[in-house]
Amino acid sequence: MGQLVDGKWTDEDLPRNEGGKFVRKESPFRKFITADGSSGFKAQPDRYHIYVSHN
Repeated sequence: MGQLVDGKWTDEDLPRNEGGKFVRKESPFRKFITADGSSGFKAQPDRYHIYVSHN
């Protein structure tokens, strides 16, 4: 079975650990919004939006 990698379909096998379980890549969206901007994302009114999708 293939997978979508960086917007391109590939027939490579899915990454699995020694037990055969699927191993998801670390998400690039793990930064926090901070008041002082020390995270690289400073809190500002109307700048950020949260979108939620329920499957």
